[in-house]
Parts: sequence; C-alpha cells; structure tokens
Amino acid sequence: MVLTNTTTGQFALADVLSVLGMTYADEGRTESLKYRLLAPSPDLGGWGHEYVRHLALEIGTEYEKRSEKDEDVKASKDLKDLALSLIPFFLSHNAEADAVDLLAELEMIEEIPPFLDENTYQRVCLYMVRYSYCSHNSLRYKS
Repeated sequence: MVLTNTTTGQFALADVLSVLGMTYADEGRTESLKYRLLAPSPDLGGWGHEYVRHLALEIGTEYEKRSEKDEDVKASKDLKDLALSLIPFFLSHNAEADAVDLLAELEMIEEIPPFLDENTYQRVCLYMVRYSYCSHNSLRYKS
C-alpha cells in the first residue's frame, strides 16, 4: 500500500495500521515503522508505552538492516527524527534506559542532553555509566 495523497483519512489509516502492525506483523518485519513513517504524529505516546517501545525496537532493527546493506546510515534521517521524537516520552515515563539504548543503537547518544532536566539527569547519567561499563567489558571479551 502506497499513500501518495496526503489526506487526513489516509494519515489516520496509516496511524491505525502502524498500531495493528505491532500485533499482526510477521517476525522480522517492521510494519509499525513502515506505516508510522507514512503518518507522522506528534503524540505517539497516545497509543501506549508498549507501542512506543515496539516502535523503538523496529527503528533499531531497520537501522541495523540499513547499516548491513552499506547504505549511508547518515542518510537515515527519517529514523533518527522519529527516534528523537520518542525520547521525551521515554524520559517522562521513567524509561531512561530505553531512551539511552535507542540513541546508542542509532549512534547518536550525544543528542540526549537537550532532553534532560533535573528529574532525569541523574538517572540517565547513572545508566550511561553502567552502560559504558558493560560496553567496555563486552568489547574486551570479543577480542
């Protein structure tokens, strides 16, 4: 299905298909992401925490696929913009680990400071310290 005309009804349909893609898509397919990119929305959290987490997973999967195909991952602006739109939701719902993991997976962890405030700063820093420790150890064991 290709949505070439950008009517409100088509955006609404793509929005609903994105949510349905979370439950009805086959393993390894990124249906939620596909339809979400066709119908950008300012309120992704309205569909619930599980949907936002699933969308983040599909963003990471698609980014990895593009990286493996030697596509210019710098050109993955669509994925990066969508990922950045999820960060405020994660931080406001005590899911700092999800925010850090998503940005790290997309190799853009340096984008997190503008999203932090006095309530999230400490938890993000603590998680990043633990994350860097695990990252360091996993790299050491691979060699």
